[in-house]
Amino acid sequence: MRMRGIRHGWRSDMAPTAIPDRYDRRPKNAEGLGAQMTRPEGFGERLRRTFELYAAADVESARIRAEHLAQLSRLTPLLMAANLISAGLICVAVGAAGGAWLVAWVVAIVLVALFGLWGWWSGRGRVAAKVSPKGYRRGTLHAALLGACWGGAAALWFAPAAASERVLIATLVTGMLGAGAFALAMLPWASLVYTWLIVAGSLVALWRANEPIFVAVAVLLLSYATVVSFAAMGLARQSTALLRARFLHARQQQVVSLLLRDFEENASDALWETDAGGHLVHRSPRLAGLMGVPQEQLGEVKLPQWFASRSHEAGPLLAAWALGKPFRDLKLQIGRGEQARWWALSAKPIGPVEGAGGTGWRGVIADITDAQRFENQLRLQAEQDPLTGLANRRALMNAAQAAMSLGRAGWLLSIDLDHFKVVNDSSGHSAGDEVLRVVAGRLLALAEEGDLVGRLGGDEFAMLRLGQAPARAPQVMAALVIERLSEPIELGPKRLHVGASVGLARLDASIANVEDLMVNADLALYDAKRSGRGRSVVYASSLGAASRRMHTVEQALREGLAQGQFELHFQPKVDARSLQALGVEALMRWEHPVLGSISPGEFIPAAERCGLIHELGVLALQQACQAARELRELNVAVNVSPLQLMDPGFVSSVERILRGAGVAPRLLHLEVTESLMLEDAPAALKRLHALRELGVQVALDDFGTGFSSLAYLRAFPFHTLKIDRSFVRSLTEHADARAIVNTIVKMARVLGMRTVAEGVESERELAVVRAIQCDEVQGYLVARPMPLTKLRDWLAGRPVTGPVDEVDSRIMPWRSTHLSAPPTTMFGTDF
Repeated sequence: MRMRGIRHGWRSDMAPTAIPDRYDRRPKNAEGLGAQMTRPEGFGERLRRTFELYAAADVESARIRAEHLAQLSRLTPLLMAANLISAGLICVAVGAAGGAWLVAWVVAIVLVALFGLWGWWSGRGRVAAKVSPKGYRRGTLHAALLGACWGGAAALWFAPAAASERVLIATLVTGMLGAGAFALAMLPWASLVYTWLIVAGSLVALWRANEPIFVAVAVLLLSYATVVSFAAMGLARQSTALLRARFLHARQQQVVSLLLRDFEENASDALWETDAGGHLVHRSPRLAGLMGVPQEQLGEVKLPQWFASRSHEAGPLLAAWALGKPFRDLKLQIGRGEQARWWALSAKPIGPVEGAGGTGWRGVIADITDAQRFENQLRLQAEQDPLTGLANRRALMNAAQAAMSLGRAGWLLSIDLDHFKVVNDSSGHSAGDEVLRVVAGRLLALAEEGDLVGRLGGDEFAMLRLGQAPARAPQVMAALVIERLSEPIELGPKRLHVGASVGLARLDASIANVEDLMVNADLALYDAKRSGRGRSVVYASSLGAASRRMHTVEQALREGLAQGQFELHFQPKVDARSLQALGVEALMRWEHPVLGSISPGEFIPAAERCGLIHELGVLALQQACQAARELRELNVAVNVSPLQLMDPGFVSSVERILRGAGVAPRLLHLEVTESLMLEDAPAALKRLHALRELGVQVALDDFGTGFSSLAYLRAFPFHTLKIDRSFVRSLTEHADARAIVNTIVKMARVLGMRTVAEGVESERELAVVRAIQCDEVQGYLVARPMPLTKLRDWLAGRPVTGPVDEVDSRIMPWRSTHLSAPPTTMFGTDF
């Protein structure tokens, strides 16, 4: 028999059709609900859904457990009465033959029945809203006790009973099994435990009877019990699913009621209705408030004409009205300025015929003013820099794209501030923000008609020049920008200085897209900053080639490190007087199998850009320390990037490499540049002192070319000052250069530092260096950088043959007569 639940839409022989997706845990596929309904559910999934209430801790599961136990509680008096009556019949059937076991059994049945009745009586006046899994487990325990009692009755008294008594016992036990299993179906574990405990006792009874016919009876009993168990589990799943659907329906009804009540009380929308002439026939206070018309005068308003007189966007509405076509969410702006409001209108014609002959219209006005204002604000923010009020990157790119679509030519000036980080670090970010606002104002003052000034982010600005006949050429504008932004900025008592570099890129038919235009301007800007800042560069194709070369080098770096393509070369440093070798400077060289020899001036910046400078630095330190072990008492100097020194683990890395190579720390000299002091002086000072405490010597390289101050020289633990080669080259020609170097040497001597003259290439330069009492010299006059194997020959006084860093006639073995000291004087007998 098929039972149809009209309210919930289900049949007894199929899964519930009204259960929502969130509770229908059957597998889903791409064909949607239809496929979902026909696709068979896995056995494991059915088992999981059958017993899920025994563990689920959510509120809805607790409510379902309460409903199930409430239904079972209503049946408890009948079930316990049936148990007691059946127990009495068992006593009649067994009689005196039952003995003490029968008394004990009856007592057990009575106690279990009384326990169930007591629970029903104590809870009859109240209904629990939620029940925990513990309540389910108590029900299972009670069912197990009853099942054990009836299984025990069959096991104890079926076999010894007479035929008529056997029929009575079998009938009672079977009836209790079937009735109890289905009564307990909402508690599936209770039903299963109850059923199979009775089955177990019955199988013992049949075994004890020891008659062949009972083998078939046992098979039938197992089959019936299996069917009963699966049916009970199916009922449990259906009952749970129906309760979930009922709760969902109740929640949905509650939500709908709340929404309707809230709409009636607080809605910003208004319903309206007109006759065929457009006069309002439905007049509500909400509509009067929206239109700003007294409610008693609404009947005089002809709605189409009212919209036309108050909105310049009413054309689509009037057209739809005239054609009798329904419309939906048609947006209108009513009024202008700060008093403007935005409405969304939806309406359809009403009457016998929908169309031009309709008798009227019915619709709704939704006030979307707040949402529209928010959208307008978002649109403004999306295209405007919040700090300066200039156009942002998106607006600038959109303008350039629009110009390209129209085939218009123009120029893009990419403007980057110089030394802006110093402003932030010294005066704070609020002062930095004010500087950016001042810069924005100056750029706007320079802009001409057709120019769009924007801020791309950080301290980078741009000017897109699309004017038909600009008064200033692009290069002239770039020069004015640099000049204007170089002027000091007064912020209260502070007088701040920033400069600017400019990259120019032409917008014309050769530009494929806006991204290419931006890249070209950035490449020109990068070249301007690299070549000294405070200048402008116009993009040329050669810059693109340089960029591609830079990208190629960066790509090859990681592969080169992995394949061991890097090697240290060593350039000797000698005593300025005796020309005795005191140490060497380790210089990294890269011979790529395809790109050939790549200059350190190219791959070191590339390594810093792509984050490989730390790996490269560790490799240089390892190879240099291995060489120091072979060179005995000669010190080995290694150049260190500021990025390496800023690494918190740099000092411990140096210590670990020295320990691994077995080299005394005093033999390792680390050379840093003056730019380090502009990055993070306190952190740099801390790490340099840690290196000195470790025993490593620290040299300041290229001294005189940066922005060092005497205060830095006093604070930083430098052991050596290396005088830049630009000063050394000028020693023989310019007296002022000689005076500067002489001052540097004397200052270093006062501060307890040694001096090294770099780039000594002639004996005249060597003579001047000796005259001003510089301690050491380094340069092509002594030797070019060379591999370690050739350095050993050079130290031993043997001729150096083969390629040694572009070897030429200036490579001089120590047997040459160009220098004024013999090899034995310079190196002793150790080499």
